[in-house]
Amino acid sequence: MLIYILSRGANLYSTTRLYQAAFAKKHNVRIIDHMHCDLLIEDGIYKVIFNGEVLIRPDAVIARIGSSNTYYGTTVVKHFEEMKVPVYNTSKGILASRDKFRSMQILAASKIRIPKTYFSYDLHQAERIIAQKFNYPVIAKLIEGTQGAGVYLLNNQIEANNAFNKFISDNTKVLLQEFIAEFKGKDIRAFVIGGKVVAAMMRIAEGDEFRSNLHRGGRGEKIVLSEEEKEMAVRSVKALGLKIGGVDILRSKKGSMVIEVNSSPGLEGIEAVTEIAVADKIITYIEEHI
Repeated sequence: MLIYILSRGANLYSTTRLYQAAFAKKHNVRIIDHMHCDLLIEDGIYKVIFNGEVLIRPDAVIARIGSSNTYYGTTVVKHFEEMKVPVYNTSKGILASRDKFRSMQILAASKIRIPKTYFSYDLHQAERIIAQKFNYPVIAKLIEGTQGAGVYLLNNQIEANNAFNKFISDNTKVLLQEFIAEFKGKDIRAFVIGGKVVAAMMRIAEGDEFRSNLHRGGRGEKIVLSEEEKEMAVRSVKALGLKIGGVDILRSKKGSMVIEVNSSPGLEGIEAVTEIAVADKIITYIEEHI
């Protein structure tokens, strides 16, 4: 097969591992920077031009679209879709997962347990809503953000007032979620490929840090998911229209709940902690479904 990996960095761990896994299985594989792609529609024919070269139609595309280039990245992905190329993941799935509140809407509609969540363009009302529905501390999240960036813990009204004033001044849109105190500084990452959880780990924050992301100094541990958590992770990925996804889960007094689904989950942490070759499983899944 000819496989394109859409990625901004050929040296990124996840990109490198996918390249190695595909190459080891004797596939032709190229890393394409989607931000350097030009898109042409001529007489109803879709073409992708990369650094002046009209790309051959591949057998599959693996889309590693970062949050900072969601719009153009998904436009490139959509172009390949119109060329009838199987894409992992689709533009629709990436967009659904990237908007944090929209993803919560979709998960809730699919009867998947999520934390209490609030979103409004008018943050002047947010403090009143916290008092009525949440209480402090409360989590504030940027609508788009990854690896723990744009996630804040607001411990009291003074912190909330300062944060909201800055958000309003910067025209930044955020959502609020209830803080799960009993699972502070921890979360579970379940890696789903084609309707199956292939790897899972517990992420634990360093010191007093409430964000457990490995990129923020957290550490990972092996974990065994309950059958409910496995089903929850698989249903979450499916609900958002994804084939490959990283599902973040918290364990609360109300039961396990999903806090986020990542359409371009990193491989480095999950492979190191679980000692499972997740990249190889992705390539095998693509082989089986082309």
